[in-house]
Amino acid sequence: MRVMCLNEHLKKRFYNLAIIIILLFVVLVSRLIYLQLIKGDYFRELSVRQAIRLIPIDAPRGDIVDRYGVKLATSRPSFTIDIMKGDVVDSHLNETILKLMDILTKNNVKYKDDLPIYLDDKGNPYFNFKNPDEASVKEEILKDREIAWKKANNISENSTAKEAWDILMKKFKIRKNLDPYEARKIMVVRQLMEEQGYNQYQPVEIALDVDQKTVAEIEERHFELPGVMISIKPVRYYPHGTLLSQTLGYIGRITQEDLKKLDMSNYKLTDLVGHSGLETLYEKYLKGKDGGQQVEVDNFGRLIKNLNNVPPVPGDTIFLTIDKNIQEAAEQSLTKTMENIRNGKYGKKYPNANIGAAVVVDVHTGKILALASVPGFDPNIFATGNPPASIVNELFKARNATVEPSPVFNYATQGAVPPGSTFKMAVALAALESGVTTVDEKYLDPGIYPYTKQTNWLWNEYHQTQGWVSVSDAIKYSVDTYFYEMGRRMGIDKIVEYAKKFGLDQKTGIEIYETKGIIASPQYKREYYLGLIKSMVKSDKNPNGKITEEQYDKIVKIVDSGNLSDYNTFLQLKKMGIKDSELQRELWRLMYFARHWSLTDTCSAAIGQGDNQFTPLEIVSYISTLVNGGTRYRLHLVDKIVSPDGKVIEETKPEVLGKIDIPQKYLDAIKLGMKGVTERGGTASAAFSGFPIPVGGKTGTAEVGIKGRDNYAWFVGFAPYDNPQIAVVTVIYQGGAGSYAAYVARDIFDAYFGLSKDKTNESFTVVNSPIR
Repeated sequence: MRVMCLNEHLKKRFYNLAIIIILLFVVLVSRLIYLQLIKGDYFRELSVRQAIRLIPIDAPRGDIVDRYGVKLATSRPSFTIDIMKGDVVDSHLNETILKLMDILTKNNVKYKDDLPIYLDDKGNPYFNFKNPDEASVKEEILKDREIAWKKANNISENSTAKEAWDILMKKFKIRKNLDPYEARKIMVVRQLMEEQGYNQYQPVEIALDVDQKTVAEIEERHFELPGVMISIKPVRYYPHGTLLSQTLGYIGRITQEDLKKLDMSNYKLTDLVGHSGLETLYEKYLKGKDGGQQVEVDNFGRLIKNLNNVPPVPGDTIFLTIDKNIQEAAEQSLTKTMENIRNGKYGKKYPNANIGAAVVVDVHTGKILALASVPGFDPNIFATGNPPASIVNELFKARNATVEPSPVFNYATQGAVPPGSTFKMAVALAALESGVTTVDEKYLDPGIYPYTKQTNWLWNEYHQTQGWVSVSDAIKYSVDTYFYEMGRRMGIDKIVEYAKKFGLDQKTGIEIYETKGIIASPQYKREYYLGLIKSMVKSDKNPNGKITEEQYDKIVKIVDSGNLSDYNTFLQLKKMGIKDSELQRELWRLMYFARHWSLTDTCSAAIGQGDNQFTPLEIVSYISTLVNGGTRYRLHLVDKIVSPDGKVIEETKPEVLGKIDIPQKYLDAIKLGMKGVTERGGTASAAFSGFPIPVGGKTGTAEVGIKGRDNYAWFVGFAPYDNPQIAVVTVIYQGGAGSYAAYVARDIFDAYFGLSKDKTNESFTVVNSPIR
C-alpha cells in the first residue's frame, strides 16, 4: 500500500516537472521565433553596426582667404604620433609610453598634455586647470573644470592634488618607485587614452606636427615601440605669420566651455577649435567633416579587418574683403613709420611710439580692405594646441594696453581714444547746416579764444595767428579757435546730434568684436562722475565702500536738482550721515563735475578733445560716410562663404545703416579744406609732397591728458579727391603729431593705386589698376 502511494506521488511530481519543461521550451521557442523571424533583420543590422567602427581621418579646416583668394589661414600636412592600444600588451603599455615620451622630450617635441596635475620643483603634485593657450581664467570657471574632471575620473570633489595623484598611480598601475616626473608622462598619455574610451581599434593622438628627425628615430626603434604609429594629419597654418593676426584669431584645444556650445557629435575631444577672431566666429563653417577608415572589431574592441575608406570633406572657405597687399602695406608702414618717429626722422623724437592701427574702407560698399593693428602675434604658435607657456604668459599678461603694446589687442576695433582734429569735419558740417556760419564767412583767428582763454596750436608753437579763415581754411590749417567759435554758436547738443548722425556712438557692424565710442556730452559727463560715486557704495563685492546705496540715491537726487552750492551740499551730505570732511569734499567735487557743463567743455568737444573717444573703425566709417555724400554703410570683413564644391553658401551685400543729406556746396567746402591739408601749406603737406594723385585728408594731434604721455597722432584721408574710392584712417599712440601718421596713409594709397616710386626722384609708375 505504501509502495502504491509512493508511485502515485512520483508520477505526480514527474508530470509537474514535464509541464514546467514544456512551458519553458514553448517560451524559448517563441522567443527564438520573435528574435530570428520577426525581429531578425533589426538585430542583424544592429549587430553589424556594433561590429563596424570608423577610425577618423581628420578633415582639413576651411581656408580663410583675401578678396582674390590669397590664403591667409590654411592647412598643411604634418606628421602625427599615435598609439594604438590594441597593439600593446597591457603589461608593457607603461614601458612603451615611457620610451616614446623620452624620445619626444629629448627632441623637444611638444606632446599633448591635458593632465591638470603638475609637479613643483620638489616633485609635489598641484592642480592647474588652465589650458595651454590661457594666461588668466576666472576662478569660478577653473572650479567648474576641477569638479568636472574629478567627476569624470571618479575622484572625490574634496580630494587634494596628492590624493588624486595617488589614485591615478594605482589606477594606471604605475610603479611607486618611478621618478614622479616620469610617472607623470605615463599619466598624461593614459589620461588621453581613457578620455577616448580605451577603444583598441582607435589610435590616440600623442603629438602633432612632429619633425622628420623624431619620426625617423621612432621608425628606427619601432620594434621597441609596439602600437606607436606615425600618420599624416592636417595642421592649421598661417602663411603670412603676424599679418591680420588679431582679426584671424587662433585655434586651441576644446575646453569645458566649448563642450557646452559645440555640437560634439561633429567633434572629437582631441580636435582643435577656434578660440578668437574669425576662427571662432565661423567655426561651424571652417570645421570640415571628418572621414575615416571603416574597420570590423570584435566584442572586446579589437581590430579584425579593414573594410573601406570614407574620404574627409574640408571645411568651407571664408572669402574676406581684405586685400592682402594693402593689409601688408599698412602693417609694414606702421612698423616703419613708428621706428622713424622714435628715431626723430620727421622732427622731434617720440620714443614711446610703438602702438599703431590703420583701417581702409571702400566708401561705396563698406568693405574693409585692410584692418591693421601693430604689434601683432603669430597664430602659428597655437596651431598644434601646445603653445609655449612663456609666450602665452607674455601675450596675455595683464597690462595697460594704451601704454604697453598688447599683440592680442585689436587697436583698430577696440582702441577708443580721443580723435583730435579729425573730428572737425563733423563740427564744420553741423555749423554749416545749423546756419551759424556759411561757406564764405571769414573768422579772424585771435590766437587766444577770448571766451575761454583756450589757444590755437599756432599760437602755442609760434605765438602767431592764422588771420582770416573760412571753413575750408580752418580745416586746412586746423584752426582751433575757429571751431571753438562754432561750438559756442551751436552749443553742445548740435555737435552731439551730428556725431550721432555719423554713427560715432554706434557699432559699425563689423563681424568681430568692437568697442563702441563715446561722444562728449553733459549726459556722458553726468554718468561718468556718478559712476565714480557709485564705485564708493559698500556691498558684498566692495566691503570697503565709503557710502551706502541709500546715500548714493540721495546724492543722485541732489545732482539732478542742480542745487550744488557749497554750503547746501555739505549740509545735506552731513544730514544723510556722511560726516567725514575729506569724504564730503571728494563727493562734492564729483557731484559738481557730474552736473557742471561749461563753454570750455563745449569748445574742447568741438576740436575732438574732452570726453570724445572713438576707434579707428568708427572714424573710418564717419569719413567714408562724409566723402561718399552721406551714406553710412555697415562695415564688413566677410565677403562670402564658399563650400568645397564651389557653391556660395552666404554672401554679404552692402547694407545701409543711415543717411545724411549733405548739400553739395557744404561737402565741396569741407573736401576743399581736406585737399588743402595734403597740399603746400597744409598740415600733411610733407607726407604727400609730389604724390601724383589728388588726396583729401586731415591730421589730428590728440592730447592724452596724462602727464608723461605724448599725443596720439591721427590721419584720415580719401582718394582720389574728385571721385573718392577709399577712405583711410591711421593712428599712432604717443606718435606726437598727426602729420607723422600721414606717412602711413601715403604708403597705403601707394599700395591701393599700384604706385611704384623711383627713389631718385618724385616720379611714379602705375604698376597695376585700382580695385574700383
